[in-house]
Amino acid sequence: MNVPVYTIVALIALVVAGGVIAWLGDVIGYRLGKRRSSLFGLRPRTTARAVGIAVGAILPLIGMGMAASGSSYVQDALFNIQHLRDRQKDLGEQVHELSDTKNETERDAQKARTEASEARQEAEVAQSERDRLEGERTQAKRALSGAKAALQEVQSKNDILTARQKTLGGRVDSLGLEVDKRKRDLDDLTRQLEPVQEELEAKKKHVAALQTEVDELEDILKGWKSAFYGPVLYEAGHELVRNVIRSDQTPEQIETTLLESVVLASKIARASGIAVKEGRSVQVLAPIPEGKRLGDVPEERIVRAVARVIQSAEQDSYIVSIKVLATVFVTQPEPEPVPVMLLAIPNTRVYAQGETIVHTRIDGGGPRDQVFAQIWAVLSMLRREAQEQGVLPHPETGQYGDVPAEELLAAHDQLLSAGATQTVRAIAAEDVYRAGMQPFLVTIEVGEESGA
Repeated sequence: MNVPVYTIVALIALVVAGGVIAWLGDVIGYRLGKRRSSLFGLRPRTTARAVGIAVGAILPLIGMGMAASGSSYVQDALFNIQHLRDRQKDLGEQVHELSDTKNETERDAQKARTEASEARQEAEVAQSERDRLEGERTQAKRALSGAKAALQEVQSKNDILTARQKTLGGRVDSLGLEVDKRKRDLDDLTRQLEPVQEELEAKKKHVAALQTEVDELEDILKGWKSAFYGPVLYEAGHELVRNVIRSDQTPEQIETTLLESVVLASKIARASGIAVKEGRSVQVLAPIPEGKRLGDVPEERIVRAVARVIQSAEQDSYIVSIKVLATVFVTQPEPEPVPVMLLAIPNTRVYAQGETIVHTRIDGGGPRDQVFAQIWAVLSMLRREAQEQGVLPHPETGQYGDVPAEELLAAHDQLLSAGATQTVRAIAAEDVYRAGMQPFLVTIEVGEESGA
């Protein structure tokens, strides 16, 4: 902090003047006291004190006078203090007003900046829109140019087509004459065809009569064979082996599984009495390609074709059934392999778990035996419904569904307890597919469906 030289000099002068004045006051007081002088009729001691007080009072006056004579600030502090305070107050109010004005100006400036920013954004959006419209305009110009070129091309084609139309007009007239002629020829052929159709119908009736006669002769022949060779061992369509094969295997794996099924069918036929001297006891003859006859296609080719069908299918698994093609008797003059076919069927899901397969209304107020007979009839309904939906029976038992006996008895007791007509439902206890190696499980429920 820089101290003015005047201040330093004034302080030194005040100290020196104060010391001198104090010394003079002390000397004057001492001498007056020594002389025992009296002023204004006061006692000498009182006079000495009055002189000391007067000197002490003069001292600050002299100091202020010296300070005021050398500094305008001291003069202002002594004589203009109120004016300075009023000026300070005025200046404070002006500062407050200027502060408010500044804040308002800053708010206005901020608002202006915000509006400017928004204006810039709107300008950018407008510019983008302008660019987009300019692009669309350019594309529209190009499209218009293309349309004009296409129109010219269409006009050219139209001129060509007009010329062709004139040419074709003449051809249409000539073709009309040709059509009339062909119609007359067709009418003549139709009249000639009528007796041929009548003859064909007569031939069809004759063939049907012959087929009926052949069926009767086959039945008679079958009866004679049965009398001569003994009872029938296998009827046509009898299933020897059933297997489920997944389609995600390689063709070689599927062929191996098919051949294993054929070997198993051969063992079953041999165990039934078809003891062929050489080779297997079954021979795969079908399916065969269109236009071929039984025996023309080797067994290996049939197995390979069935394997390709299974491997290329969209289903996860296939049912492979080996069925007998012709009636086989117990006794034969010379045992021959049983003719069989490989039947591949997609193993699709028929019923979902919890789905109602069949339902009926049963009166629980009747006799016990009649109520149970009606419950038992639900199983017959279940069998018919499963057959209609393409479900295959169990290969060994021919059964279509497995219903626990305790559920039948529980349904019987529930109906008798109700003593009124109730709905009885057979529900799939698991997902049911077209074929399975075990009978699918079924549950019996009595009462209305929940939510019905």
